[in-house]
Amino acid sequence: MRILEVDAGNTCIKWRLIDYKEKQNEKIRSDHVFAPVSIEVFPDSFCLQLKELKQAGIKEIRASNVRGENFKNSFSLFCNEQFALKVNYATVQAEFAGLKNAYQDFATLGVDRWLAMLAAYKAARSAVCIVDCGSAMTIDLVNAEGQHEGGFIVPGIQLMQRSLGEHTANLPYQPDPNTSFEPGKKTTEAINHGVLNMALGMMEKVRRQWGHDQHWYLCGGDAALLSPFITWQHEHRPELVLEGLALVCTYSENGDNEQ
Repeated sequence: MRILEVDAGNTCIKWRLIDYKEKQNEKIRSDHVFAPVSIEVFPDSFCLQLKELKQAGIKEIRASNVRGENFKNSFSLFCNEQFALKVNYATVQAEFAGLKNAYQDFATLGVDRWLAMLAAYKAARSAVCIVDCGSAMTIDLVNAEGQHEGGFIVPGIQLMQRSLGEHTANLPYQPDPNTSFEPGKKTTEAINHGVLNMALGMMEKVRRQWGHDQHWYLCGGDAALLSPFITWQHEHRPELVLEGLALVCTYSENGDNEQ
């Protein structure tokens, strides 16, 4: 059975088409579009990508959405018109698959954070620390018993870079793929290297105080940039949120937990 899985984040919408078989799940296609929430409700580029899948024999559509109700409504309407399918949206639970939410008002936790934690805890079955390096950088801690111990949210690397360019007169936003943590010898280097060090410093602080025994998992658009500078063992899992989405929906289909 072919299933379309969508991770609609604040800046990047990622998707993959999976063929779920009895013994092996095969990824057929995957792609993404960059679309900040402030620009479009339902980006044309994403629409065009999905239209190419009309003949792919999709039987189910699953989604993680943090882009708000307008995107949800537009995406649901599109899927109904193009595929004659309803979208199964993941929601946050107080407890699911052995993972216990730390938030008293559990529904206010971001669904992308929840799904990433579910996937990481299932993979490790021990204490985990999940770092999602997106528009915001989120860090969540889960102990070996599956209790979410809370997390941190700070501006992501590109958001910090842009904020300097937008709110100062002479500090331009110029991303550099050759970023390092050495002192910069020109203004753009000083910004890019400084922002990188801020992100790494936050992670190192969390590791020293709370996360030294955890398995570390990285996801999000800037995870590949950060990973080479992290000195302790960790795993880069780009599709961690989608892995959690698949886990939630599989449980729901089997009746093991109610979603």
